[in-house]
Amino acid sequence: MARTHRADLIIGGRGSLMNRCLAAGLPVASACSGQGVCARCMITTLEGGTHLSPPRPHETKVLERHGAGPEQRLSCQCRIADPSATVLITTGYW
Repeated sequence: MARTHRADLIIGGRGSLMNRCLAAGLPVASACSGQGVCARCMITTLEGGTHLSPPRPHETKVLERHGAGPEQRLSCQCRIADPSATVLITTGYW
């Protein structure tokens, strides 16, 4: 994992984005322990969003309820579909 010049993170590997961030030693906000309810773990994909699993109905509903944009996902609910791919993400609290 590598940092860019801003508060962005290039992340790859297996597992949810939340787990990948935690494995990299980054804090991930969450009040629901990764159940996809609180939306505090919302991230914005800057590059490579096509490598993420498609949002399931539950995630879509939570994102809509929180007014998320098209590039925003719940890090606890999405996975990197191809472990060799990388995704550039950011969030407001890093």
